Amino acid sequence: MTNEMNTEIEQPKLEKPSLFGMIMNPREQFERIRENPKIIVALIIVTILSIVGLLLMMSGMDFMDDSASAGMSEEEMMMVAMFIQIGFVIVGVFTPVITLLISSVVHIIIAKIVRSEVTFKQLFSMNTYIFIISAISMIVNGIVFMAIGGDPEKMFTSLNSIIGAEGILGAVFNSIEVFSIWVLIITALGLQIVARFSKGLSWTIVIVFYVVSLIFQMISAGFNTMMGV
Repeated sequence: MTNEMNTEIEQPKLEKPSLFGMIMNPREQFERIRENPKIIVALIIVTILSIVGLLLMMSGMDFMDDSASAGMSEEEMMMVAMFIQIGFVIVGVFTPVITLLISSVVHIIIAKIVRSEVTFKQLFSMNTYIFIISAISMIVNGIVFMAIGGDPEKMFTSLNSIIGAEGILGAVFNSIEVFSIWVLIITALGLQIVARFSKGLSWTIVIVFYVVSLIFQMISAGFNTMMGV
């Protein structure tokens, strides 16, 4: 009798969200994230993929041109190359965490303002799973860049890979990128499902994020142009 009662009150096991399920069925993953948010494993995977993507891009870059390597011994050149590789790994480790933290903090602040019951853990989990798209973008562009070379500031999956603009205009065209647009769309969907934001609010948030990011890219491009970089 006791066993029967225990069976009746036993809660169904919650399904874990699938990181790569975000590609084919993001809606289902967002529903799972709302009920059962997971972070650690997904964060480790997207971080590793980000590092791989950056290293692939680095492999097709010529850091030591004739002017930079003039007067340097072979040992010195190897040392410089090693430091550059370490720098890329450090960037790959911290970029996902910092990006996800900033996005999640902004989202939770908005959630508090509109009195949504979503938690920070749910939002951080949502943003972590969404980041798989950005990690894939790094790997795809890294593979192409490693194979044929080019300018790392011009993403092969962006409109600027066709136009080839420089400076501020180049930053604008570089921001019109397949994976970035994909991220915007599923982020808006995720905010509606996980945070229970309205469709209008969700799209307003992702558009504002996009515009702010674009402004920073334009400022950086303009500064680099002024400095002759």
